[in-house]
Formats: sequence, structure tokens, C-alpha cells
Amino acid sequence: MGLIKAAITSVSSTLHDQWEDYVSCDSLDNNTLVVKKTTKNGIISNKSRIQVAPGQVALIFDSGKILDATAEPGIYSFDTSTSPSLFAGDFGGMFKEMWERFKYGGATSKEQAIFYVNAKEIIDNKFGSAAAMPYPDPEYKNIYIRYFGMYSFKISNPFAFISNIAGNITDTYTKEQLMEQANAEFVSALDVSLQACAADGVVFSSLPSKQLLIAKHMNEALDESWKELRGMEVVSVAIEKITPDDESRERIQKFDNASMYGKSEYAAGRMVDATASAMEKAASNENGAAAGFMGLGMMNGAMGAMTGNPLEYVQKNEEKKKQEEQPVSGYKCPKCGSIQNGNFCSECGTKIEKEKFCSNCGSKATGKFCSQCGTKIE
Repeated sequence: MGLIKAAITSVSSTLHDQWEDYVSCDSLDNNTLVVKKTTKNGIISNKSRIQVAPGQVALIFDSGKILDATAEPGIYSFDTSTSPSLFAGDFGGMFKEMWERFKYGGATSKEQAIFYVNAKEIIDNKFGSAAAMPYPDPEYKNIYIRYFGMYSFKISNPFAFISNIAGNITDTYTKEQLMEQANAEFVSALDVSLQACAADGVVFSSLPSKQLLIAKHMNEALDESWKELRGMEVVSVAIEKITPDDESRERIQKFDNASMYGKSEYAAGRMVDATASAMEKAASNENGAAAGFMGLGMMNGAMGAMTGNPLEYVQKNEEKKKQEEQPVSGYKCPKCGSIQNGNFCSECGTKIEKEKFCSNCGSKATGKFCSQCGTKIE
């Protein structure tokens, strides 16, 4: 028993009147996952016409066994004398493998029916963490975050979905019937996936831009319970909002401040701000402005050479540090060890033996000719 694609010329406005059994299904919306259709007498008669719309997969069952299936839109004739055709459509070569694996099970025995499965992306599925969850951030270390967003999924294996989830329905299986269990599993797997993102070096604030990476980790975490058992796959995960808890927020702020003030320009700005604030407080000192400014002078004295322009002080320190880090060029005196650029040491008068290199092979030379290639050393 199998499906045969009907000729396009046979499709007309009077199609329903040409055959006793004509089965079709309206477009499946985002909430409808499966629709079950039967004929008037419960039997799919020979030469019955079956219509499949875009975004649908039709599975023909007889007494709990899948007789045939198609994922290609069109009009089909059900022929009891042919073998299964299995029109794979977008499902490619995996369609026949699915059919072999889930040939039996799911539908009610002693009944013939056609199950229309929604093969489109099912969107607008909200999720959120009820409590702050740990996130081993690569920059801020262990913090706790709350997150909210939406995800989408699709039925990638309609055979498994019918066999294990929606085979015993009366007429319709909707998203609401699935979501309570699916959302609980989704959030649990999302925690595992976010841990994997942290291991990939993703800072918590960058998670909203990592939809594809999170979806990849989600499918890995849900592989056994969703893909293998239910025939479902996560398509995308959009995290709309991430909020650290109060303790984590405070620690992140301290970390950012320390990182920022470690740079000279930010440190100088902080010093200018602190000095201005101190002068304002000194001016309003209840013992008199002079006493306040005296205290400010003592404070500046305790800070060393910071009584001048803080920015100028930091810049000088930066220049000094760069000078100290500059590599020293010249020749080392073999006697006193000082670095010299002339022929004799200015400290002890020792003759400086400058290293020579072969102009041909580049080897270090100690004589008049290169010991490696014999080239004369100039």
C-alpha cells in the first residue's frame, strides 16, 4: 500500500466530487502540532485522494502500522497495490530511515487514519529562570543571573513524535498539551547549555548575541529526551534579558572599577575627581576653610608627589616606566659589564670586542674568515 502523486491536470475545483474519499487538512497554525483525519467509514479506500499542504507531513496508519508518508506538498492517490513511496521532501535521505525505525506503534490499532504533522518552526515559546542561577563567567568568575526569553523548535522526526507523543489523539494535538513538560526540560537543559557557553569563553552580558551557539548546546543537552524520544529539535534561543543578583552586581561593579582604574588615564581622572571633592569638603569645613585646606595639604603630602596635577604625575610615571622597559642597545664590556657603543669602555678603558657576522651565511664570526662557509670577514 502506498501513495502515488496525482497528475496536476487532475486537480480542479470539482476535485472533492471525483472520488468517494478525499482527505485534506487546513493550514496548521503555530499552536497545532498534529491533526488526525479519518474517512467517512474509517477505511482509506483504494484510489482515495489525499492532499498535503506546504509545511505538513502526512503519515498514513493502518492498525498501528505506518503504511506510507509524504513531506512533499501535493495531491496523492492511495493505491493498495503498490509499495510505500515515502516522498521525503525537505527531510532528505533520513526519511526512509525514520520510517524503518518507527514503522509500528503510536496510532490506535484496528483503525485507518492520516496524521498531519506540523513541520514548520514553532515559535513564541517563553522561558525564564525562577531563581538566580550560577554562571561561571570567564571574566567575573562565579556569579548568579536570572534570564528570560523565547525559543523555537520544530518536529524533525514526525515518526517519533507520532509514535511516542501524539499517536492516540482523538483529532488534534496542540502545543499547550506539550509545553508544561517540554518547558521544564528546556529550562533544565538551558542551565547546562549556559555552563557550556561559559566554558567557550562567553561573558554573561554577551549571551543574548549567541543564539546559534546556545541552540547548538541545547540540542546536545536535549538529544536523548527530545530528538531521539520525541523527534523534536531546538531551532533558536533568544535571551531577551539577563539580570545578575544584587551580590553579583556589586562584585561586577567592583571588578570593573578596579580594571578601569588600572589604566593611567582613568586613574588620573579618578584622582582629579577625588581632589576636587576633597577641596569642596575642605571649603565647607566647620572649623574654617583654612583648616580644611591644611588637612587637604597634609593628605596630598601623604600621597607623595601628588600635590601637583594628577594627570601630569601619572603621565610622567608612564613615560618613566616606558623608558625603563626600553631595550638597551650596545656592546657589553668584558671586564666591568657596562654597555658601550665605542671601541673602548668609557668606565675602565678596556677594548670592546664587537661581534661580527658572516655576510654570506650569517654565522657568528671570530676570525678573519667564516668557519662555516669560508667567506672573508670584513
